Amino acid sequence: MERFLTTETLIIELLLVVALVAIAVRRLRVPYTVALVIVGLLLTTQQPLQLSLTPELILALFVPPLVFEAAFHLNLRDLQRNLPGILLLAVPGWC
Repeated sequence: MERFLTTETLIIELLLVVALVAIAVRRLRVPYTVALVIVGLLLTTQQPLQLSLTPELILALFVPPLVFEAAFHLNLRDLQRNLPGILLLAVPGWC
């Protein structure tokens, strides 16, 4: 459990670095991908990252933002049109 929290903390720190790079890129007018590569190189030259992805980590950190983003950009008309098929696939998996 302690290793999971260490990995989770590391990923949260990396996401914070990515957010800070995104803010800096707007002010410096540098391509985002170039800035990410440079910051990534700087981080890995200081200390190599030991990171292991576990199912718990993926469920805790990566799935919720993806679900939120998908729900935020959901077209209600498309959902209503596809609702019978969605329910047909979702309900047997729930039972």
